[in-house]
Amino acid sequence: MKFKSIIITLSVFLGITVLPCFSAEQYDIQYKKALIKSSGHSEYTLKNMKAVIGEQELEKVIKKYNNKPYKYWSDKKVFPDELGLQERTYRAGLHSHTTASDGKLTPEETLNQAAEYANKVKKRHPFEKYPMIVAITDHYNTEGCQQAIDIIQKNPQKYKNIKVLLGMETTALTKFPSDDDEGTRVHILLWAINPYDKKMTEMNFLPYEELIKDAQQLDFGVVGLAHPLRYYEEKYRKNPEITKKLITEYFDSYVSMKKDKFLFAEAYYQPYRFSISPELYDYVIKEANRCGLIKTGSQDSHGNTIFHNNTVKK
Repeated sequence: MKFKSIIITLSVFLGITVLPCFSAEQYDIQYKKALIKSSGHSEYTLKNMKAVIGEQELEKVIKKYNNKPYKYWSDKKVFPDELGLQERTYRAGLHSHTTASDGKLTPEETLNQAAEYANKVKKRHPFEKYPMIVAITDHYNTEGCQQAIDIIQKNPQKYKNIKVLLGMETTALTKFPSDDDEGTRVHILLWAINPYDKKMTEMNFLPYEELIKDAQQLDFGVVGLAHPLRYYEEKYRKNPEITKKLITEYFDSYVSMKKDKFLFAEAYYQPYRFSISPELYDYVIKEANRCGLIKTGSQDSHGNTIFHNNTVKK
């Protein structure tokens, strides 16, 4: 402690700013404390924030899932199969919309569905640490995330087997491909954010490079690429080579702006498996590997279930 005090004294004397150095666990604790303070609810406790996942813990989990796409898939081929749900291999829905934007489920219904599934996984695999991670990533607002914090605080025991990822999905405008004057719009995912931060409402429809830089300056949160092929493939459907060029330029630009946060791309985006060519699907995975991006996935849920099906069989 004396050594630390000496360092701080010297830094003040020399005019050097010394930032606190937190371990991964301590950083996520600071994140949860910031959420409580920002919520304005002094009665909220750190103990009751256990279901909320911070970026450090999230990074550890998704790195383990990096080469395991089935962790993000609720089915094998078509939604009625429910294979991932029946076999309890499904573990993470990192892109979900609620009634706070264009989804049909309320934030509470989203958490309840995740908790119900996680409880069944826990029953079959009692020692598994992460039965289910569910994200709330509404378009252009964080109201659903704020509601989620209130819901968890009021009944933490109900959500003891899930991890809730607070996020937002936004739109950015790119200059890619470089030989197209119009460029292409893309969707960006922000995870492990402080949903009370007023800066979040300013991070919509910005130029792509500006949005990434602004996101990396937030006190909390990571920024990544949602369904990177979606708009590219729609616009250049008849020319897969242009689409590949787009992905390469897009990923390279994203990597070039990295600071101290992990980078990710939604390479295992479930609708891709049924809507694009295997060639393009494999290319996204290949480029993510080349760039060192963590490969994540999702259902991109908008409907009456986070599983794309109304029933979860026992």
